[in-house]
Amino acid sequence: MKVKLIAACIVFLILFGFIVIESSITIVDEGEKGVITTFGEVSGTVDPGLNFVLPFAQKNHIYSTRVQKTMFGAGKDVLSAYSYDQQIIESYRISITWQYNAAKIIDVYKHFGKNDDIFYTVVSPIVQQSSKILFGHYTSQTIVQKRSDLSQELDHNIKELLANYPINVLSVQIEDVNFSRAYESIIEQTAQKKQEVEKAKNELQKVEIESQQLVAKAESENKARKLEAEARAYAIEIQAKAEANAIKLKAEALKANKELVDLTIAEKWNGTVPHTIMGGNDASRVVPIFRVNQAKD
Repeated sequence: MKVKLIAACIVFLILFGFIVIESSITIVDEGEKGVITTFGEVSGTVDPGLNFVLPFAQKNHIYSTRVQKTMFGAGKDVLSAYSYDQQIIESYRISITWQYNAAKIIDVYKHFGKNDDIFYTVVSPIVQQSSKILFGHYTSQTIVQKRSDLSQELDHNIKELLANYPINVLSVQIEDVNFSRAYESIIEQTAQKKQEVEKAKNELQKVEIESQQLVAKAESENKARKLEAEARAYAIEIQAKAEANAIKLKAEALKANKELVDLTIAEKWNGTVPHTIMGGNDASRVVPIFRVNQAKD
């Protein structure tokens, strides 16, 4: 019996030793950080790697510091709101990309504990309140057409509201907004008509621009023709003046030198003369074709 008792004690001590060793060893993976508590009170943090704690007295609460994404308004947790023009948003979904602040991991434990649902419980009311207020500032048509702009505004608002929490909000996105199907159809038709009006305006502007170009081209061509005509007229005027001056000079030369007429005739005479020329009352009188100056003795 003593042997069996001793054997049982040895086995117990071995098992107890394994339990002590196992409970004193804690491993933290990359992308995680641990908060050490001693009898429930925070006593420090541990980084990734092999770490040791006091068995039965200390506990390591491990948190992921990796980027995470939480969806609000999915599943049974339906979010709804009103637009500025009192249209009902039957459902919408918002996603938040975030991560725990590794430098404030102790505050993470104090704010959220170890239950991940606490994060959802704390952040969800802020998301719902901010989104409802935001949608209430815009008409339904604006919400549908400018959802990306609203996402940026909601991102800014939520980051401000969560600035005092030990989490880093990376981005906030409005994933989906659902009005009633009938109203969405009206919005789509209105948007389509607006696009058609814009298209018509653009086409009209295009026609106006083309018309202006044609007018400018015609004016340019008319101006070119006018300049060309003026150039021809000026050339003709210059030529006429030159010819007139030439005639004037020639007339003055002839007037000053009467012999030049005879000389000109002589230069152009081919040497033949008619045998007879009728002249005066005497039909048999022969008249020379040009005047012969008689030499004075």
